[in-house]
Amino acid sequence: MLTAVCCTVAIAGDDRRRLFSRASYDPFHGSAAAQEWVAYSDHAAVIRVTREAAAKPDPKDGDYIPRTVTATVTQIVWSRPKAPPLPKEITLQANGWYTALWGGREEAVREGASRLVPGHTYVVGVTGTGSRVKLIGDDAAVPYDAATFGRGELEGGAVSPNAYRKAVRGLPEDAVAKFVISETYNPRSLRDFQRLLEGTSPLNIYRQAALNSLYTDVNLDRKPDDHADEGAGDLPGRLRRRVSALDSGTDYFLSIACSGRGSAITLRLTVNGTTTTRQLPCNTGNELVAVKQPRGEVMYEIASAEPEAGAVAWNVSEAPRRVADLGR
Repeated sequence: MLTAVCCTVAIAGDDRRRLFSRASYDPFHGSAAAQEWVAYSDHAAVIRVTREAAAKPDPKDGDYIPRTVTATVTQIVWSRPKAPPLPKEITLQANGWYTALWGGREEAVREGASRLVPGHTYVVGVTGTGSRVKLIGDDAAVPYDAATFGRGELEGGAVSPNAYRKAVRGLPEDAVAKFVISETYNPRSLRDFQRLLEGTSPLNIYRQAALNSLYTDVNLDRKPDDHADEGAGDLPGRLRRRVSALDSGTDYFLSIACSGRGSAITLRLTVNGTTTTRQLPCNTGNELVAVKQPRGEVMYEIASAEPEAGAVAWNVSEAPRRVADLGR
């Protein structure tokens, strides 16, 4: 097995796959913990994948070939209140393939995650309706062949409950996978899983970890931290910034922190000609806003919604790369 730069991708020539590390998660869409399932899912359901197909490649993704899978919904385990109905048959985007240098294809596989292979059954967390149903994240699919958690497919290969248990030990605390495969006198059932979701409050664990790791200097030394743009200023008042020379093929974070007695600030963010306005809390740590693949100039304006906000600091930082990007 050969290890690529930064040890993020392992290329296994014998089983024709590229294995991406768990570090390649998207912090805006955590999906490992029960809190994240109830925060982002419309439904948790049992599905059986029946077929797969290659989707049209995007030239900017290089040798990556997207993939879709079609699945039959056999049982709905949990639903968000007022969620749209889930069709009996759904089509999901799944990790695809890379064109191999020696010909043929290599499977794109996420470490510790299921690839969604025809013939296998899974318990999944999904959102959307009609043709727009999708997994909430790579971790939102648990093997469930023969009505047994942990039996089925993982990382593109067959897995037993014991092997699955070992594979998910490093997941975040209170993770769905760790719960359903935990060693108990009686194996976990769908009813156990349902009770877990019904008794859980929504929270994005991965997003909070990303916020905690993004350093923001609140009006202290004002020194740059190798970000695309950063600074600090005093509120009330309006701070307007224009950021150019960002890579249009890259996602960014706009991280904002506020200090003072005011309870809220207002952000107006313009990306690719579209302006959005958001109210963000003050004195609660960093807030993280997505800047998706900007084309041209990014503009943002920060203002205090109340008179005693105090100081505000901001960073524009590159987001973690997506799985498809890491293979470029």
